[in-house]
Amino acid sequence: MNLLAFVIGIGITTCLGWLLLAAMEGTKRVLSSGERLSFAVILGPTFGMFIVFVSHIVGLTSLNLAGFLVPLAIAFFILAIVAWKRGSLRFTSDVRPHASAVMYPTWMKIGVLLLCLWTAVKIIAGAYDLVSVPTYWDDSFNNWNMRGKIFFVTQKLTLEIPAGNGVTTSVDSVSSYPPMLPMMKTWLSVIRGEWSEPLINGVHLTWFFGLLSALYLMLRRSFDPLLSALGIWAFVSLPLVLIHGNNPYADIFVASHLLVAIACLLGIRRAMSSDETTTWTRLFFVTLGLLALTKNEALVLHIPLLVLAALTFDIRRKHLVSSAQHRKTIIIGLCCAIAMALPWVLFKWTHGLTFGNAKALSGFSVAFNPLVLKAIWFHITSEPNWLLLPLILPLTLLAAGKSFWRTPEAVLGVFVIAEIVLQFSVFLFVPSLGTEAIFQTGLSRGLLHIAPLATLLLFFAAKSALAHHQD
Repeated sequence: MNLLAFVIGIGITTCLGWLLLAAMEGTKRVLSSGERLSFAVILGPTFGMFIVFVSHIVGLTSLNLAGFLVPLAIAFFILAIVAWKRGSLRFTSDVRPHASAVMYPTWMKIGVLLLCLWTAVKIIAGAYDLVSVPTYWDDSFNNWNMRGKIFFVTQKLTLEIPAGNGVTTSVDSVSSYPPMLPMMKTWLSVIRGEWSEPLINGVHLTWFFGLLSALYLMLRRSFDPLLSALGIWAFVSLPLVLIHGNNPYADIFVASHLLVAIACLLGIRRAMSSDETTTWTRLFFVTLGLLALTKNEALVLHIPLLVLAALTFDIRRKHLVSSAQHRKTIIIGLCCAIAMALPWVLFKWTHGLTFGNAKALSGFSVAFNPLVLKAIWFHITSEPNWLLLPLILPLTLLAAGKSFWRTPEAVLGVFVIAEIVLQFSVFLFVPSLGTEAIFQTGLSRGLLHIAPLATLLLFFAAKSALAHHQD
C-alpha cells in the first residue's frame, strides 16, 4: 500500500508539473524530454501543494482526500487545455543535449562505471535508512513531519504545534516555514488512508533523484555522458550532500528548486533566437515563484540574488529580443511569479509569521562576530563536509582566467560567489544568527543549497581552463 500510494501521489504531482512546463514552453520547445520530466519531478509537488494551499486558505476545501483531489484535478485540466491551445502537446522532435559522446579508453570507462556503481550503493543504503528509521530529531521531526501529521489529523492548516503536556509552540516558529513540503506528506497519507513514516519520509527521495537527474542533464548540455556521470559521482561524494539527500530535512528540496532556476537562467544566456529567449524567461519566472514556496531563505536570499543576476547579465538579450517582446515576456513572467509567491506572503503577514530563518527579520542588529569567522574557516578547511571542493573550485576559476567570465556560464559563477559572500556576511554581522554558523547548522545548510551549483561551476570552469591552456 505504501508503494502504491507513493506512486499515485508522486505520479499526479509530476504530471501536473509536466503540464505546467509544457504550458510555459508553448510551441517553442527548449527542454528535452528528460529535462522536462526531471524538472516536473522537482517542481510538480510544490506547484500541486500550492494549488491545494490556496483552495484551503480561502475556505473552499479541507485537507482531506477530496480537498486534495478536486483542486489538483481542476488545475490538471486547466493546464492541459492551456498546453493544448499553445500547441505544447503536439508531437515535435525532441531537444537533444548539445555535447556528443567522446571515445575514451576502456579502463577509463570501467573506472567511471565502478565509481557510479559505488555511488548507487551509497544512495540505496541511505534510502533504506531513510524509509526504515522513524524521524525523531529537530526540524525533521517538529517541522517537516509533525506539521504534516497535524494537517492529516486535523484536516486543516494548523499553525500551533504540540510540545507536550498541553503546551504548544508559538505560530512564529516552525510554522513560519512554507507548508508545501508537510502538505505533500499529508497528500501521500490521505491516499494511504493513514500516517506512515516510511511513506512520508520517502518523499524526500523525490527531490534528491530529481536533483541528480537535473544536474546530470545540465552537464550533458556541455559534456559527454562519461564526464556528466563523473559530475554526479563528484556531487554525491560530498558527505553532507549524501547525508541530506537521504534525510527528512528540506535543504535538498531547496537545492533542487534553485538548480532548476539556474538552469533556466543559463538557458536565457545560451539562447540563440528570440523564441528561445522568451521561453526560457517564462520558465525562469515560474521557477522563482515556486522557489519562494520552499524555505524562508529562498524568499529573502536566493530570489533577490537570482533577480539581480538576471538584471546584471541583461536577460533581454538585446540582439535577439525587441523591447516590446521583452516587456511583454517580463510582465507575464512577473505575474506568474507573484501569483505563486503572494498568497503565501500575505498568509504569513496576516498570521504574524516571521520572514527570517524561523527568526523575525525585524529587530536584527549589526555587529562583527570574530567567532563566526573562525567557525567558517574551520568548517571549510577542517571538516569533511565538502572534501576538497573549497580549495579546488577557487583554483579552477583562477586557472580559467578572464575567458570564463565572457561565457554564458559566467552568470553561474557570479551567482555562486554572491551567494557565498552574502551568506558569510549575514552570519558574520548579524549576532542573532551567529550561532547558526558556530554550531554548523544554518551555515552548512545554506552552503548545501548551492552545492549542486558549485559542482556545476567546477566543471564549467575546468572546461574553460583546459580550453584556455590549449590556446
